[in-house]
Amino acid sequence: MYYRRMVLRAIGAGAITGVTGCSAVGLQGTAMNDGPRTVIDEAGREISLPGAVERAVAVGPGALRQVAYLGATGRIVGIEDGESEWLQKVPYNQATPGLREKPVIGSAGPNAGGNGEEILSVDPDVIFFYGDPSRAEALQKQTETPVVVLGITDFGGAEKRQQLYETWRLVGGILGMENRAAELEIFVEETIEDLGDRTADLPEAERATAYAGAISYKGAHGIATTRRQFPPFAFTNVENVASVLETDAASVQISEEKLLTWDPRAIFVDSNNLDRAHEDLSNNEALDRLTAVENGAVYTLLPHASYHHNYGSILANAYFVGSTLYPDRFDDVDLESKVNSIFERMLGAPLYDELIQAYDPYRKLEV
Repeated sequence: MYYRRMVLRAIGAGAITGVTGCSAVGLQGTAMNDGPRTVIDEAGREISLPGAVERAVAVGPGALRQVAYLGATGRIVGIEDGESEWLQKVPYNQATPGLREKPVIGSAGPNAGGNGEEILSVDPDVIFFYGDPSRAEALQKQTETPVVVLGITDFGGAEKRQQLYETWRLVGGILGMENRAAELEIFVEETIEDLGDRTADLPEAERATAYAGAISYKGAHGIATTRRQFPPFAFTNVENVASVLETDAASVQISEEKLLTWDPRAIFVDSNNLDRAHEDLSNNEALDRLTAVENGAVYTLLPHASYHHNYGSILANAYFVGSTLYPDRFDDVDLESKVNSIFERMLGAPLYDELIQAYDPYRKLEV
């Protein structure tokens, strides 16, 4: 409750990070005057904007997802080609299927810079951008449209989450949706607090050990690709066996011997890569010795990342992890209801059935 009060107090005082000017904001999130203003984006660039931003595009991994979390997809006037193709299954597209019908403004990808001519054809007021700031500069010159660089980050650790909240505040301030940005921040923190409180008093000796494998990172990977920091484990006080790795890399590939040495109690695999994980575990006699394989404790999760991080899925995965490894601590959680609640709060739609059909998560993987 203290966190909630502090966030609401900041919003009540008009504290919007990085935005200056005198534009008032209506109840529905629309700026009520057309006076110009400036923002400082997350690359430190000063950007001039109109007072009212009603037309937007989002370019680069995760950019459109942030607009979707703010409930502002109605202002999106063009999409990258992946949104109408391979990204249709991701939660924000499941929640807002009308996005895939928008005009295409360029190719999706880590080096995406949009197509200047196609972006101009949809006449946006602003371009939200994630990627190399030099590409943002080039795109701004090419389109003569304000390009706002977003600092989208991982979800693990309080410092990284604060950076994510800064992104939501920045986008919310530009779109006149500061209250929605605050709601998201409060919801995420209260959800993580609930997850942690359930197992906070567990002695270290009683904490489960687990491994997260086949985690997508700039493409598909097999069982040997993992993360040293895996939020669903951290939020539920599960010991991530990969946390001992000495690396700052977001993703890392380990050896078969390393996994056998760790011998986790449970293994969770990204359902984006089920075929790879199943093949790795089924066709390797050495991995048959893993305790998790012998005990049938290999489980599937919603994709951790699809064109950057799926924050709602990460929270939902944490409840599945907790319910699986600490059933007595999560005995009041109905997973379907909890997952629906998370996506209703974050994307405005209950998505459990759609995501189960699309990805086949939250089950034992038979190997």
